[in-house]
Amino acid sequence: MDRLEPVTAHEWQTLLSLNRAYVDMRHAWEAACCLTDGLMTKMELTAGYVGDDQRYPHHLAALKEMLQPANTYEWQVGALTWRYASAAAVLGMAVMDRLAQQLPPLEPRLVEELARFEPSLGELKKACGAPYERLISVRDDDRYGTETKTRESLVNALSVAEYNLEHTDIGGRRLSAAEIDECQLSVVSQDGQEPFWQDLLKPVLDWAESVPYSIAFWLDRHSASG
Repeated sequence: MDRLEPVTAHEWQTLLSLNRAYVDMRHAWEAACCLTDGLMTKMELTAGYVGDDQRYPHHLAALKEMLQPANTYEWQVGALTWRYASAAAVLGMAVMDRLAQQLPPLEPRLVEELARFEPSLGELKKACGAPYERLISVRDDDRYGTETKTRESLVNALSVAEYNLEHTDIGGRRLSAAEIDECQLSVVSQDGQEPFWQDLLKPVLDWAESVPYSIAFWLDRHSASG
């Protein structure tokens, strides 16, 4: 971008670095999903032709052995993708929101903290609240309500994740509302169970990718009016 002000170079370059990270990770995660889906399909087909004949189990056994590490890899890559995409979304919203409110640049320490660590569920909920509403207002081009529907879908998905956490024993007990808000979803997700971030990953990836465009829109309009 030729003109970043009032976005600082540190804010923009950090967002750009996160963007490159989660885009590459998204490709790796989608490839991992394709691998596990393909193996499961092959297992179903193989089980069909093997039937009840247990004399020659080698093909089916090999596929089952391959599926276990493939599932583990898909989970690990998905968790990393979630971590970087959710951090990018929250940092991007923080930059966008301070522009909307005409606030000073984020402190470099805060930029680094938001970029380096996965946000908590409470931080994600907060970013989807008033800051997102201000983003929609600033864009002023949501004629068909697309951005509003995207926000509603995110809020609903976050509510589902919160509900699932409320009804799951973590460390042998149920968490309080305050503890749930402090949870990082990749940290509390348990092996062998569907991760709490699973249904959120795609919409958060799309959200993270859309925020820099909103920032660019704001900068273009700000430059034109200035």
